[in-house]
Amino acid sequence: MRLLFFVGFIILFSGLSFGQNTITGRITDGKSSLPNVKVYNLTSGAQISSDTQGTYRIQAKPREELQFTYMGMDTVSIIVEDVTRILNVKMDLKIEELDEVELVSEVGRNKQRILEQQYATNKNLIRTAFGIIDKETFAGRLPILTNKDMISNHYNFGMYLIGKFAGTKVILNRDYTFQVYSRGMGSIMAQQPMIYDIDSQIFTEGPSWLDPNNIERVALMPGIMATAKYGTIGAGGVIVVNTKNGTYKANPKEPYDYAKLRNNYIKGGVVQNGKGASLPQYLIDLQNSESFEAAKAVYNEKGQVYVNHPNFLLDAYVHFFEDRGEVEFADSILERLVEVTDKNPVMLKALAYVLENEDRPKEAHEIYKKVYKLRPDYAQSYIDLANSYRNLDMPESATSLFARHSYLLDEGMLQNDSLNLATLMQREIDNLFLLENSSMKIHKRKKTEQDFYSTRLVFEWSDSEAEFDLQFVNPENQYFNWKHSLAEMPERIRSEKRLGFSMADFLLDDELAGVWKINVTYLGNKQLSPTYLKATIYKNYGSKIQSKEVKVFKLSTKGVNQQLFDLRLPSRVANN
Repeated sequence: MRLLFFVGFIILFSGLSFGQNTITGRITDGKSSLPNVKVYNLTSGAQISSDTQGTYRIQAKPREELQFTYMGMDTVSIIVEDVTRILNVKMDLKIEELDEVELVSEVGRNKQRILEQQYATNKNLIRTAFGIIDKETFAGRLPILTNKDMISNHYNFGMYLIGKFAGTKVILNRDYTFQVYSRGMGSIMAQQPMIYDIDSQIFTEGPSWLDPNNIERVALMPGIMATAKYGTIGAGGVIVVNTKNGTYKANPKEPYDYAKLRNNYIKGGVVQNGKGASLPQYLIDLQNSESFEAAKAVYNEKGQVYVNHPNFLLDAYVHFFEDRGEVEFADSILERLVEVTDKNPVMLKALAYVLENEDRPKEAHEIYKKVYKLRPDYAQSYIDLANSYRNLDMPESATSLFARHSYLLDEGMLQNDSLNLATLMQREIDNLFLLENSSMKIHKRKKTEQDFYSTRLVFEWSDSEAEFDLQFVNPENQYFNWKHSLAEMPERIRSEKRLGFSMADFLLDDELAGVWKINVTYLGNKQLSPTYLKATIYKNYGSKIQSKEVKVFKLSTKGVNQQLFDLRLPSRVANN
């Protein structure tokens, strides 16, 4: 049976195309073109330079990484995907740090106070001798393990570290002392061992006295990044440890409002989503048509030009189905749209979102199956198809799909993750088991963090290149921003590309009720096509009376704060 499953998996993957993509685009500083930008394919070694107009063309396969470098600008790295053809890149001015100069501002102190308050609930934070660092905004890779990962029979910290961080080697001595090295070129003897930052105290020797069971969090800071903070002594890397004794924990029974931490008050106008957008002429003509026959004539006329354009077909389908209620004609456009987008998972996901929003779960399910076949190595494919099975009241099929994903992870056929994706996947599985434990005879599970929240917001986006700011505005007009952009969270976006997921969730409690406004500022997707954003609102989350509502938004206007929807919900927002 296991062999048959493996053969089936290989056959499924054989449909994937791993050929070269020709990637083109324009590189700017946000306003002007940047000539002579070096574009490297870090996998193949190919490199080119942008021309006088800032345009470039380079070959790359899916999952290969392109790096854009230019003197005076921050380096940009982007992982290529199966649909990547156009990458318009914006480069930001590099801000150099001054040696031997330390500037401490009120803004910096406020930021540390904010991080201190978030430390107990945000597992991406680690306390160092130089302040609290957020993994999401750290300049490099910063893996963090929490006390949940500390389950170990080892009483020696050095023994515990074996195998915990990729790319490291632990040398154990007979007297139980140890050294940790970063794997790299040359012999171990030629390398510099790592140092240890334990509760903001620096140690150069391996702390064999440290009890692994007393550790709250431990992180690994690579040598290149560590040198900037710790100097040459940190050239080999730093293992940062926060112990339970040295870690202050806020009282979990005292919820706090992320929106109030910085005393943020929203200023300026917020427009309704789609208002003021520059609509394509064909959509304007369709909307201005006085009758179905007139609109049909416009569609047939414009279709001669845009017959193979998926955005035109999707806009037309939505217009005739939602605005005019002409289901039969709309479905004829739908058939053409599915045919045109048959090999385009980004447009297929956008279509599936729209069908879900229209309460057409069977039609959406067929589209999610197509995406799954095109992207069997994407975690999002498993989540979307499993949730689609739940929409069709087929929890056993959803459970089977999650089990298949778990099996492929265990066999090393899919890439693993212990932070963002793992948390999202676990919430989906826990919720499925909780609500379906009677029908599938699943044993009662233990309560988790999510059970203390009444509402869950899940955001998914069709294009993995999409960058945007989500804004949660509380009843007192104060806000909390979640910034999904390369500039703000490069490591998360890198993880999304590597593991194949494009979603984020937010848990809300109901202790301080009020009307919240959910806004978005769209920053683009490195090409000119729109991005579709799906918001799923779960009320009474985790209870037998759980309900959900799906809202879908087309994002095309950039740089404008747009209101998506209102929500009568609580005042605390927690992102995984």
